[in-house]
Amino acid sequence: MFDSTFAGIGTGNTLGLLAIAVCVYFIAGIIKGTLGIGFPTAAVSMMAQFTDARSAIAFVILPMLITNAWQVFRSRHLLSEARHVWLLVVVMLVFIALFSQLASGVRVDVLAAVLGLIVSFYALHGLFSKALVLNPKHDRPAQIFTGAVAGAMGGLVAVWAPPVLIYLSAKQLLKEKFVATVGLILFPGAVVLLFGYLGSGTLTSDLLFYSALLIVPSIAGFSVGEQIRQRLSAERFRRALLWFFFIMGLNLIRRSVFF
Repeated sequence: MFDSTFAGIGTGNTLGLLAIAVCVYFIAGIIKGTLGIGFPTAAVSMMAQFTDARSAIAFVILPMLITNAWQVFRSRHLLSEARHVWLLVVVMLVFIALFSQLASGVRVDVLAAVLGLIVSFYALHGLFSKALVLNPKHDRPAQIFTGAVAGAMGGLVAVWAPPVLIYLSAKQLLKEKFVATVGLILFPGAVVLLFGYLGSGTLTSDLLFYSALLIVPSIAGFSVGEQIRQRLSAERFRRALLWFFFIMGLNLIRRSVFF
């Protein structure tokens, strides 16, 4: 069962491996609670050091879904932000559904590399020069474009956050509204991915069970991250976010090389 899904670990070491997973998901939860993003990137990257990539991705599904739901639940700006980004969410979900059917025939390593380069360049630009600002009159076209790109990437390589984050950063939202809106946009994508994995058989009953167990350390870490976020100034939050963008971009490039 659980121990047989991990590479390089002997049988009978399930408890030790579960302890590693708890620590990994606690750390990923802290990142999510602090920045509002980065949970699957952190969790999958760290767990992939101890298990095969398919299992690492499967484990993250339920904790990702619940942490996004918790992020939305904790928001005080839910209804107002939902009215502002509904078009992006609808377009994104349509494109995730469409492009997930094409994934088997597309060079996902090339797509991941291109997206990684774009995100890394955007992060460096924001860190060392004037940040991009979205004109409000261009918001609806920007939502449509962002939703299409995010949905296409989500359907093809299961990564849809970077285009959304670039869009939200260009809107220059305050940190609490930024976190609330990120959760609102990412949550429905996680729901679609969950049903897709269940339908394809990727998320087996054993993996589903252990994925559910990892919800607890994820929420605990998220709560710690919230406390950290409250102590960050707006500028430190912005720079921390951009540095995470940069790391995310490099990770996408790494994935394209070692896909």
